[in-house]
Amino acid sequence: MSLRLQCNGYIIRLAAWAGDGFKEGVSLTVYDELARWEKYAYGCNELLFHPIRTWLWRGPFTPLFRTFLFSNIRFTSKITVVSYIGTYYAIGAAWIMTAANYFAMGWFNGYLDQYYIDSWKVWFSIVIVFNGLGNIALAVMRYRIGERSLLWSLFENFKWTIMLAIFLGGLSLHVSQALLAHMFEINMTWGATSKEAEFSNFFIEVPKVLKKFKFSMIFSLTFIAAMIILAVADFVPHDWRITDFVAILPMATVAASHFLLPIALNPALMTFSW
Repeated sequence: MSLRLQCNGYIIRLAAWAGDGFKEGVSLTVYDELARWEKYAYGCNELLFHPIRTWLWRGPFTPLFRTFLFSNIRFTSKITVVSYIGTYYAIGAAWIMTAANYFAMGWFNGYLDQYYIDSWKVWFSIVIVFNGLGNIALAVMRYRIGERSLLWSLFENFKWTIMLAIFLGGLSLHVSQALLAHMFEINMTWGATSKEAEFSNFFIEVPKVLKKFKFSMIFSLTFIAAMIILAVADFVPHDWRITDFVAILPMATVAASHFLLPIALNPALMTFSW
């Protein structure tokens, strides 16, 4: 709607609630939050691309996106919108690019062209900028506007760092699935989000987790086993071993995050009640 209005010459402004007003997009379960990201990814791909099957006679890009690119919308706004949409493609590509980086850095480290920036450098910069400096900057802002003390702001920001890292690190495979589902016209459906907290326990959640996340868990366990074998197994030839820290850590982070996503962010798994 925003793109259509801007393409027709309207000026769009963001309206939001202040203080303790309505909070949009609050998810009560990890399933709802993951579904929200999948819906956004599917919707962004729907805005940009036709399904691959129709590219020969319709072209890859939708009329809306072509109109948007050549409209008189401010160039900075175009950059902002394209950057936001591109975020979903970056997240969706993370798992396969990290896997490719694991083998490239493990087997060919030192032989790759200098233009190639490996996953370790990207991962380190993201941790410093977003997890570190981003949380500090937000704490300083909250302190300066008088919302709360500096130390309490720092504590509140950093206490969620691990949870956010697990969630964002475990999104890639699911976002990739949503993007490819639209590209190849595979039907994806999402149920209604939970409006209130529902009773659940360990015995209810385990089957739900295994059903919903079986493929991401298989992916995680396969790569974890492969990394251990390629690092320490005696039957692996020396030239085929991957023991470099810079190759292992990014892949281990992606695999562990995908495995922990439905476990660490699912408090119902810790409920042993009947």
